[in-house]
Amino acid sequence: MPPFDRSPFDGYVFRAEDVPGTLRVTGTLAAGDAELPSLEPGTALRIFTGAPVPAEAGAVARQEDTESDGETVTISKPYVPGTNIVRAGEDKPVGSLLATKGTRIGPGHLGVLASQGLCQIPVYREPKALLISTGSEVVSPGEERPPYSIYNSSYYSLSAYLQRMGFRVIPGGIVEDDPEILFKAVEAAMDSDADLVLTTGGASVGDYDFAFSTAKRVGAEPLFWKVNMKPGGALLAAVRGEKLLLSLSGNPAAALMSILVVAQPYLRKLTGMDLPLEMLRLPLWNPLPKSSSACRMLRGRLRIENGRAYFVENPGRHNSDLSSFECCDLIGIVPGGRGMLEAGEEIVVLHLPYDVC
Repeated sequence: MPPFDRSPFDGYVFRAEDVPGTLRVTGTLAAGDAELPSLEPGTALRIFTGAPVPAEAGAVARQEDTESDGETVTISKPYVPGTNIVRAGEDKPVGSLLATKGTRIGPGHLGVLASQGLCQIPVYREPKALLISTGSEVVSPGEERPPYSIYNSSYYSLSAYLQRMGFRVIPGGIVEDDPEILFKAVEAAMDSDADLVLTTGGASVGDYDFAFSTAKRVGAEPLFWKVNMKPGGALLAAVRGEKLLLSLSGNPAAALMSILVVAQPYLRKLTGMDLPLEMLRLPLWNPLPKSSSACRMLRGRLRIENGRAYFVENPGRHNSDLSSFECCDLIGIVPGGRGMLEAGEEIVVLHLPYDVC
């Protein structure tokens, strides 16, 4: 690409050895012309942007760099052979790899593929994620909220992240805190054609936390339960056959953190996307006055000051602080047991991929 030598602008095409001088204009070349007139010694052809260049042509002069009376053209300076000619394959030589496996097809890729006449390519099927919300206190937005109930914000935030990663999200509804009702809902989800089943709520060890027992009842073998991090530590992963069941915290920020930090590599593989997580070391913009026995996951953003990059923590560190994910493109990782940190100290930072920020 391009598939032939062409002119990048309007002007005149000629043999390089014939200039400087006055040349006879013997024809015209326009974009889309199927036949090329010959370019004899001592002659020039009027040429327009995108038009093919004859094989014997040496150079192209821009129209504004010439003088012409319609029959002749005067070119007053010498030209090096090849000047102002876009050669065949200059953008993509023959044999170039157009797109690699695991690449999300964007506008640029579409243009490149179309330039080669490709109208169909093999792609990964959009995986389906079935998302069940649990909790007798949870109601859907748009409904009347009873006293001491909460709106189901987790479903919408998780759905948005999953959709950006390439999933089709299937709503599994809201299930009350009843082990039998939850079992039937999860069993139906595991029997469905969904590629992934997620639940929110009930992933901890309280009297109303039924995620672990439900996973066992539906025949899913636990891979791990609970992660030493906060927020997002209440996380259960279990597998039945080739289908994964992820049980997340009912706290919105904790559920999102589990997805972004722990589950994201698997989710990327499920979509066929090859996008490794990028880890950086950045200095803190603001101090961290508290310590924690668990690994702390800080929601933040990138800040450039005097040519140096910093990690700026967003307001809100609690499990329910959903607004801390607004403008969040970095996750700061502070190991458990590390004490107070001063501004300027470096920490490990997870740089979230472009498609989820």
